[in-house]
Amino acid sequence: MSNSDSDLFLQQMADVTPLKQDAITTASNNAKNALDNFYKQQSSKQVSLLNDALKNTQVTFIAPDDYISFKSPGLQAGVFKNLRLAKYDIDAKIELQGLSIKEAQNTLISELTLCHRRNIRVVLIKHGVGKENTEQPAKLKSYVNAWLVNFPFVLGFHTAQTHHGGYGAVYVLLSKNEQAKLANREIHAKK
Repeated sequence: MSNSDSDLFLQQMADVTPLKQDAITTASNNAKNALDNFYKQQSSKQVSLLNDALKNTQVTFIAPDDYISFKSPGLQAGVFKNLRLAKYDIDAKIELQGLSIKEAQNTLISELTLCHRRNIRVVLIKHGVGKENTEQPAKLKSYVNAWLVNFPFVLGFHTAQTHHGGYGAVYVLLSKNEQAKLANREIHAKK
């Protein structure tokens, strides 16, 4: 466009006022807002329920060099094998070594809940081996093993490979959060 064309265009458009855009809320925005509100309401309730469940958990003490492993009934064998063999990227790490049992419990609840909310799927938890604990070897490892099965969004876990901490760490596979499940349903509904 030349300058004269541009000037002519601006003269012609001088008295035009822009249209006001109506706000449109889509179904997916409504669902996302509802899920956000649900998480805010359920967060403290869930933490309270997890605290109660973990406090009342019976702990069977294991040896420092024992494997720990759990597979929920709905988890496919191939997915669990890939977790066990470290074929999935580790999305987050939680460090529990050196914490008291109560501190470790609080950290585990808050961090795993946050990971699930953020749709993090694979977490590496470093609990340590506990060979130095003369009173009760592998105490924290035993507690972590007992606690993890109480999380409703933990699909499975297994002792880590040597390069990720071996007997002193565990891979944890988390389920998709509600937002991710909703997005997945929307994707597949369009097909």
